[in-house]
Amino acid sequence: MKVLSWRISGLKIMLSFNSLGNLGRLGNQMFQYASLKGIAAHRGLEVTIPPRRFFGQADLNVANSDVTIYESFKICNFNTGLANQRKVSESTFGFDEELFNTCEDNVDLIGYFQNERYFQNIEDQIRKEFSFKSETFDPCREFASQFGELISLHIRRGDYTVNSNHPVQPMEYYAEALKLLPKTEVIVFSDDPDWCHQQELFSDDRFIVAEGNSSDADMCLMSLCQYHIIANSSFSWWGSYLAKSQKTIAPKLWFGDELSKTKDWTTIYRDGWVVL
Repeated sequence: MKVLSWRISGLKIMLSFNSLGNLGRLGNQMFQYASLKGIAAHRGLEVTIPPRRFFGQADLNVANSDVTIYESFKICNFNTGLANQRKVSESTFGFDEELFNTCEDNVDLIGYFQNERYFQNIEDQIRKEFSFKSETFDPCREFASQFGELISLHIRRGDYTVNSNHPVQPMEYYAEALKLLPKTEVIVFSDDPDWCHQQELFSDDRFIVAEGNSSDADMCLMSLCQYHIIANSSFSWWGSYLAKSQKTIAPKLWFGDELSKTKDWTTIYRDGWVVL
């Protein structure tokens, strides 16, 4: 792998995130990109992100993913490339205030940065950059326009069924969450739609199981819903965020027992969310 570095405005060197694209799929990439931009803006730094061809080189899950932030969004005003710089990681799963306030130039960030406080300072910019490309947005908008208000319900199974660190949410969680929302149409998003079709809870005609869509199309459709029942997943977190959801219900069971002992995940919840 060829490593490059940049100097701009004389001796100024960019803030980089070389591991972007190799630490999770679309939702994780969004947290990392948004946090990189937010920290850089707060510190008055320029940024660079890896070219698309480097995504997935170290993470098979990403390599097998259908889309990345490059394919999904109208991200703009960034430089691409890898930078040979000192690596700095977040000190906590929550908000690393010291890093946010003192991050130096000539640094390569690494971590998950799953906290909106890293980019609240540029919220409008992030929402603009995470606008879906028209080839995705237009058909999703046309589909959603057939209905009145919509509920987005996300079920993450897949790797969660064998990973004790990330528990699958029980159906009781979804049943209780639905009681708190209007009785309107529900779009069920899942990486296991066949399993969803077998669940009695979704047998009513108001439930529509999304199938055959790319990840960005699913998230786009989530963003066009008014209410959200999310999983313990960065993917549906962003679906709710981009929608400016009228009401979001999130699970209190975010991590498994072992990670729950070492991580405080409560900062993942946005103000006003209902936690069940």
